[in-house]
Formats: sequence, C-alpha cells, structure tokens
Amino acid sequence: MFSTSSRPLFPLTDRVLCRLELAEAHELDPHLQSDYRIAWITVLFASHGEPMPDVQASYLVLGLHPEKVWPAIVERRKALLGSWYEQFWGAALPPKKPPQSEIFASRSARKLAA
Repeated sequence: MFSTSSRPLFPLTDRVLCRLELAEAHELDPHLQSDYRIAWITVLFASHGEPMPDVQASYLVLGLHPEKVWPAIVERRKALLGSWYEQFWGAALPPKKPPQSEIFASRSARKLAA
C-alpha cells in the first residue's frame, strides 16, 4: 500500500513502525487495532514530510476527519440504541476528556493525592 523506496527511513522511524506493527498484530480489540494502524500511517507520512499526517491517516483508515470521529461514534450509538440511549445518557452527553500525555496525567494524579 505504501512505498518507502522513494526515501530511506531513519533507523528510529523504522523501529517505531516495527513496534506499532507488532502491537497491532497482537491487539485483540479491533478499535485499538485501527488506532495502531492510524499511528503507523501517521509515522510513515510524517517521516516523508507529508503535511498533516494525522489527518491523512484518519481519512485513510476511518474515512473521517479526526475531529468528526467522536460525533460519528455518538450518532452511531444513538441510531443503534434508540430510546435506550436517552434513558442512559439523558439529553446531554458527558464531555469528552481532553487528550493528554500519560506522563502529564500521572503527575497530575500525584499532585492531587499530595
């Protein structure tokens, strides 16, 4: 699907791609498999200097812009669950947590515990 022959990969990039490929192969959850695939394509595109590699990868795997993935998930849930969705969640949805690194999250948790 992707040709890396036009430009050689740096050794670190190659190692990251191998780790992502291995993680995807061992992942049982298909949703997490697609996350690994998006990450793999993003790293590949970024290594070739492509503009907005994360957006391109999301379009390739999911067919959606990254900002439209969560609303699409919610709409699908509403369509599948119907009135049960409203009974469980109510009229308003809980806010989506902002993305943050694992290091930042663990530091924040330690500060709150202290």
